Amino acid sequence: MPSLPCARKTGHHRPTGHVLLPALPAVGKYKSEGLGYITILTETHPNVAQTEEEDQFALEQRLYEESLKVLDEGQVLTGTIVAKYQDELLVDIGGKSEGILPFRELSLAIDAKSLKVTDTLEVMIHRVDDDGDLYLSERRARALKTWEKVIAAHENDEVIEATATQVVKGGVLVDLGMRGFVPASQIRRQPVGNLEELVGRKLRLKVIDLDHKRHRVVLSQRLVLEEELNQKKQELLGTLAVGQIREGTVVRLAEFGAFVDLGGVDGLIHNSELSYARIKHPSEVVKVGEVVNVEIMKFDPEAKKVSLSLKHSLPDPWVEHAADLVENYVHKAQVVKVTPNYLLVEVFPGILAMVPKGEFDPNKQYQSAEEVDVKLVTVNQSTRRITGSLRVTGVEDFTEYYHSEGEHGTTIGDLLGEDPFTAEP
Repeated sequence: MPSLPCARKTGHHRPTGHVLLPALPAVGKYKSEGLGYITILTETHPNVAQTEEEDQFALEQRLYEESLKVLDEGQVLTGTIVAKYQDELLVDIGGKSEGILPFRELSLAIDAKSLKVTDTLEVMIHRVDDDGDLYLSERRARALKTWEKVIAAHENDEVIEATATQVVKGGVLVDLGMRGFVPASQIRRQPVGNLEELVGRKLRLKVIDLDHKRHRVVLSQRLVLEEELNQKKQELLGTLAVGQIREGTVVRLAEFGAFVDLGGVDGLIHNSELSYARIKHPSEVVKVGEVVNVEIMKFDPEAKKVSLSLKHSLPDPWVEHAADLVENYVHKAQVVKVTPNYLLVEVFPGILAMVPKGEFDPNKQYQSAEEVDVKLVTVNQSTRRITGSLRVTGVEDFTEYYHSEGEHGTTIGDLLGEDPFTAEP
C-alpha cells in the first residue's frame, strides 16, 4: 500500500474509515491488509475554489456579452491595429472579424506611416457589406467627436484652435477634426490682402453659425480679436491721464489727422497737433505703421475718446526763434490764408502772424503760399500771438522799414547806427 501523508488534525468528527488529508490531485481508494479499501477524500482550499469559480463566471459573462454584441453602421469604438498593409489597416474592434481601415479614412492630423501594430484608434463603422465585412473610418469618428466639442464650445462661448488648410471662395477652410469655414471678413479686424499666407497657420476661433443637419460650422477669428481688444481697452482706459507721454502706432490717416493705436485704444492727432508748421495732410508728417511718442491732450473715459499731440517731441519754434521774434523786425513770410478783413502769414514754421485790414494793400490779390515781407508790429510770447504789417514802404518811414537778412532781421537802427527803441527823439 502506498504511503499516505499525515491527516490534518481537526476538531470536527469524521465517519469511521475516512481520513482527512490536505488537497490531493484526485479522489482514490487504497487497499489495506485486513481493512479492505480506504476511501481518501481530498479537500480544496475554499479561497482557491472561489477564485476559480469567479474566473469561470467572468469568462462566461464576457463570452455571453460578446455573443449579444451587434456591430452596426454609425457606431464609434476604440480598436487595436492588428495588421498594417500598403494602403489599409486591420483593426480589432471586438467583432468576429477585424475591421478594414483604409488610409484615406484617416484624418489629416494622423500620419499613416507613423502607425504601428498595437496602436489604438477611435473609429466609426461607416459601412458593412453583404459579406459582413466592416469598413472603418477614423476621420468620421473624429469628426463626430469634434462636432460634439464644437456644439459645446458654441454653447459655452469658448475659443477653439484650428489650422487653416485651404483657401476657397470667400474665405479659408480650417481643420478642427472636421472641416470648418472662416469667411474672409471674419479673419481680422482689417481686410486681409493675401489669404494664402494663412494656410498652415493656427487660428483662434469662435463658432458663429452651426448647421446641425449638414454638420457645417462657420467660425470667426475677428470676434476673438475684438473681444480681446475690448478687454485690453478697458484695462488701458483705467490708466490713461492727461499729460502722459505714450508710445503708439499710426494705424490710419484721414484728411483731418492721424489715428494712433495706444495698445487697445485709438487716439486722434489732429493736423494742428502733428506739427508746428501748417500742413494740408497728415502724410506730410507721419505714415501708417510708424511708431510715435504722443502726449495725451484730452481724455473722455465715458466717450472713450483720446486727443493726442505729436508736437511735444518737436523743437518749439517760439523757443527756437525767440531772438528773431522782436517787434519792428521784418521777415520773409508766406501767405497761408486770405480774407477781406485780415491775412494770415507764416513767419517761421509754426509761427503765424495776423495782418489786419489796413495793414495790407486791399487792391492787391494775395495768393496762398505767396512770399511777402512782414513787419512784426506786436509780439506776445505768453499768448503766442503776433500782429504784422505789409506796409513796408520807403526809408522816409524809417520807423516802419527794415529788410531782413541773415539769421536775424536788420532794423533801420542797424542801418543808421542807432536803435529806434532807444534813440532820442
